[in-house]
Amino acid sequence: MGRQPAIGRAELESLYGADVLEPVGSVGVLCDMPSSAVAFDRLGGSIKLCNVLEIIPSTDWRQLQTAIIAAGTRLGAEISEGKIQLGISAFDLRISTRQLTAGGLELKKALRKAGRSVRLVQNQEVALNSAQVIHNHLTGERGIELVLIRHDNRTILARTAAEQDIAAYTERDRGRPKRDARVGMLPPKLAQIIVNLAADGTAPSPDFTILNPFCGTGVVLQEALLMGFSAYGTDLEQRMVDYTIANVHDWFYMTNHPELRGNLTIAKGDATDHMWRDSRYNTEKDDTSWWPAKINAIACETYLGQPYVALPDRAKLDTNIRTCNLILEKFLKNIGGQIATGTRLCLAVPAWQTKPDQFKHLPLLDHLSDLGYNRIDFKYTRDSELMYYRPDQIVARELLVITRK
Repeated sequence: MGRQPAIGRAELESLYGADVLEPVGSVGVLCDMPSSAVAFDRLGGSIKLCNVLEIIPSTDWRQLQTAIIAAGTRLGAEISEGKIQLGISAFDLRISTRQLTAGGLELKKALRKAGRSVRLVQNQEVALNSAQVIHNHLTGERGIELVLIRHDNRTILARTAAEQDIAAYTERDRGRPKRDARVGMLPPKLAQIIVNLAADGTAPSPDFTILNPFCGTGVVLQEALLMGFSAYGTDLEQRMVDYTIANVHDWFYMTNHPELRGNLTIAKGDATDHMWRDSRYNTEKDDTSWWPAKINAIACETYLGQPYVALPDRAKLDTNIRTCNLILEKFLKNIGGQIATGTRLCLAVPAWQTKPDQFKHLPLLDHLSDLGYNRIDFKYTRDSELMYYRPDQIVARELLVITRK
């Protein structure tokens, strides 16, 4: 999993169900399914996909090193001619970088004894980062990254099959022609998670439409289209509508990914009072556009209120919270009468970090049932863990996953 593993677990549970999952240590999840069945490029909360080689009934380094050498030698014999790129990572184990390096050198020696040329990627930390894995081609045809992860009193030994494509995320984020720091910068990874939590395991299809009624600069729409869904976005500000058209329609859709088959609609509209009507792509600069008559799921980052670099006084914070709460409440009341029972929503709403890892939440979260919604319960993630934030960040994003009653 990524920096906040609980969110990644919820994402996997939404896509594949809790029955095939088993949390492993603090950062891993064991999936009872072939890696080929995992749509890894779609996952925003997972950084590494591995195939299990064996489960070692020990966490003792000497036994782990023996298993590494045996598995690495076997895998090396299966690789075609050429130099083997080799790396080792460990998670939740009491292993030093010195021990990993020594184990890697022993494996390198065994492979060279078998007549193979080997390059070992040196560990600066016990786990290689994504840049090291990708730049050293450890998931390529002549690459091997062996991964050790503690599972209670056992250790899973696995081989990396795929690594999160950091260059692609950077391009989809920083390459967009229109950006606005004032309205926040939604990372594409988080946008993927929001879409996945809203789609709830639905196979991507142009017949399934994701609505974002607070579309901002269009990141959620972009990620929904890339997965294969149709996307419909509205925003109260015409400037945001124009930015989304430039980012998603002109740059991402038409220029970079014309092969995508999902329908894209962008229009101006106030999420608190917008109503349904059949419509297609609309760029008119007025308030006459409408949502279409069929929306299958809602995925968005709502209004987050004022940005803060330091915690404001209590009166200012309470005023901000009331404003955000009112906007979200009006939106939920408005949309609730226009969507079918069971329609799923994933909303990134604001929460305010008043002390390290302590938050003030929107008051309406305690009254969702009164508004006509049920909150989704995840087996492996608590509601309090669905928080996306940095340690020094005042305004966090709380992922609210609900269904219409």
